[in-house]
Amino acid sequence: MRLSQASDFALRILMATGQSDDPQTVDKLSRQLGLAKSHVMKIVAHLAKGGYLETTRGRGGGIRLAKTPDMIRLGDVVRLIEPDLGVVACLKPEPTVCAFLPRCALKGAMARASEAFLESLNTETLASILAGTQMALPVETNA
Repeated sequence: MRLSQASDFALRILMATGQSDDPQTVDKLSRQLGLAKSHVMKIVAHLAKGGYLETTRGRGGGIRLAKTPDMIRLGDVVRLIEPDLGVVACLKPEPTVCAFLPRCALKGAMARASEAFLESLNTETLASILAGTQMALPVETNA
């Protein structure tokens, strides 16, 4: 299975946000994680819309977790970021051409595998990940 960069970035943003009680900013997260500011803004907005982050504008504002880390399951986050998780073309929402459709056992097998993957991730919470993770160190970028 392969996740998109967006899922990787979303999980890292949640981890960095969960390591501090202080509100974070897009600029700080971007620098700390070595990610483009535009990516961070887009993913923060998506996570906020999904109920994982809260954002407050103005002085004293910033980005905070909207839930406690023990209430944030990794599989649920990945499901939010990648709702189709199409590991094969026939599982993606776009129409596909395949000689074996509409009756193909591979489609069902891959759908079950995708669901098992997400359920396995749901055995981990942000809290369990943070408990075994060092504090984030700033990433050197060439950008």
